Amino acid sequence: MTWAIIADSSCNLRDYTPVTPNCTYAFAPLTLHVGGEEYPDDSDLDVSKLNERVHSEATASSSACPSAGEWADLFRLADNVIVVTLSSNLSGSYDSAQMGRNLVMDEYAREHGGQIMGKNIYILDSRAAGAKLEVIVRLIDRYLTTHPDTTFDEVVSYAKRLESNSQVQFSLRSFDNLVKNGRMPKLVGALASGLSIRMLGTASEQGTIKVIAPTRGDKKTIKKILDVMRSDGYRGGMAYIDHVDNVEGAEELGRAIASEWPQAEVEILPCRGLCSYYAEESGLIIGYEWNGLS
Repeated sequence: MTWAIIADSSCNLRDYTPVTPNCTYAFAPLTLHVGGEEYPDDSDLDVSKLNERVHSEATASSSACPSAGEWADLFRLADNVIVVTLSSNLSGSYDSAQMGRNLVMDEYAREHGGQIMGKNIYILDSRAAGAKLEVIVRLIDRYLTTHPDTTFDEVVSYAKRLESNSQVQFSLRSFDNLVKNGRMPKLVGALASGLSIRMLGTASEQGTIKVIAPTRGDKKTIKKILDVMRSDGYRGGMAYIDHVDNVEGAEELGRAIASEWPQAEVEILPCRGLCSYYAEESGLIIGYEWNGLS
């Protein structure tokens, strides 16, 4: 029996190798459209050049989800496939993955006399982006490793609980691309930009962007992030910090989390294409699980 954990490229893991035997990790790239050119958010993308192009381009830019066919190719990698996508209320990635699942399951049934036993695909809507997906992928892999005799249904149940007990925060200095693509109200973006402040936000229950509060200064921003984590019930589980050319800020936040919760397992990653496009320069995305599932 083989396993695959699949995400879209809103998850910033790229060269991740699962610990679980006979398990594959792969991701489906979204595509960024900037100045009439396409930039697949794959491992070959030069993120610095993309960010420079986005910053200098006056015309509208946008992102597009993976096609159903691209998803289907990845779903053929293993017998049991767990998929984690960008929030369905921020992108068509989840719906496209569902179409890809239907293609593969229909194909499998035709090849096996109408039977689908032996092929399982579950698609989890993360209701988030970035660091929360990284937490989910890592902890599903860990669950498979520590439960070698688990069933597919048990993994699905764990993945659902994990998603419900995880959250994402973002601390952004610029909001242009979120506003231009309808992910943030124009008034909120204009207010934050005009006051030269960082805006702290999270994901709503529906998986849309929810503004928490404006913050000014690194120390106040970090304090507010930790306050929200504490309010969520975070007790020192796995946490990922993604950043856009802001290693110093990510490391400072990581030290603050470790100081507050010494048992915390903190990882830092650079944002790839999609998250860099929306979080913009100096942006931070923080994902964590709070209920001891790690």
